[in-house]
Amino acid sequence: MRSWRYRPKVIDVLSDAQFRALIFSQAMFDLGIFMRGSANSWIAFELTNSQLWIGLVAGVRAIPILGLTLFGGVISDRLGRRNLMVVSGATIAAASAATALLISTDTLEPWHLVLLAVLGGVGAALYGPALFALLGDIVSADRMANANGILAMAQTTGEMLGPVIVGVVIASSGASTVFWLVVVGNALGLLLLLRVSEPERGTTTHNASILKQLGEGLRFARATPPLPWLTLLVMAQNIGAVAIFPLMPVYAVDVLDIGPRGFGLMGGVFGAGTLAGAVLVALFGIHRRHAYNMFAVGIVWDVSMVAFAFSRSVPLSMTLLFLMGLVAMPWVTSVLTMFQRAATKEMRGRVMSLYVISMNMFPLGWLFGGAMAQWLGNEEALVISALLGTPIAALALVMSRELRRA
Repeated sequence: MRSWRYRPKVIDVLSDAQFRALIFSQAMFDLGIFMRGSANSWIAFELTNSQLWIGLVAGVRAIPILGLTLFGGVISDRLGRRNLMVVSGATIAAASAATALLISTDTLEPWHLVLLAVLGGVGAALYGPALFALLGDIVSADRMANANGILAMAQTTGEMLGPVIVGVVIASSGASTVFWLVVVGNALGLLLLLRVSEPERGTTTHNASILKQLGEGLRFARATPPLPWLTLLVMAQNIGAVAIFPLMPVYAVDVLDIGPRGFGLMGGVFGAGTLAGAVLVALFGIHRRHAYNMFAVGIVWDVSMVAFAFSRSVPLSMTLLFLMGLVAMPWVTSVLTMFQRAATKEMRGRVMSLYVISMNMFPLGWLFGGAMAQWLGNEEALVISALLGTPIAALALVMSRELRRA
């Protein structure tokens, strides 16, 4: 009698040693990202007591990402993925080390946070396209959604633990310790990354100039549906629909009265939701109509954000944050998978640079949300942010048949 055993796709993906090394490396970097982001928000609020400054510190990071990410994609296609990730990861670590030194010497000013956020953005602009292109090099197309779910698990573990660690460490030993811990984590991530082999590249990558290759990538994206509408949709939603993030320290202090530990717990609960969502995606994948996934979970996100705006109950607010984290992962995985499937091997780095740019409108969303809250009020900012989410997705679906089929 023939035996039948089910082997989940996620097991096949994790059996690859290269993929495991990449995922553990990325987990260390992502933990640092969320620790640094939470700590920056708290420090900016302590220094300035301004929602606008919180958004500004996060938002300026998008400037080098907008300016350099396309070149990062070209360099990734031209010179290799892993080596570019090592150099850019070291740049990100340097920004955290400089922040720690300034806090330790009691010389930190708000403009320092802005400048160092720009430096970190330079590293992110080069790192991101190489990471997602390397993932596409390692994993076969039929396993991509599961691999993206595993990557999301690594990221969201950091999103869950990072703010909690930040809240405890700031309350017990100060913000400088947070940034030194980030530097150590980045160093471990770089060591793990060195265990990943550089994928083989084609022999024609050096025949054209960087600018010519950049133009080729943009023409490919413009002519390859659903990339144009997908890129615009993701940009718009990452700017308009994420006002909740710069307001979390404000709600922790002024609305819910739960202090720095409560602020860390808020981020941790949101991260726990994203981790749960990532586990579900890794195990079961996502529905093949990815754009409709985006639209459905976006409705849940927007309704939850409006409810959070008017909540004065700590348990209710935490529950809403968990729910928002839970639905964030199917959204992110749907977006990433659509970009990866639209890319050819030769254009992978350049296409993924568009993904990185569109997703990194997120810091501008912090700035936009902080500015709205400063000028209009917290509740008003969150309601407006919700209105800029689902309606934009609905418009994109109506306008693009290829997006509806993606």
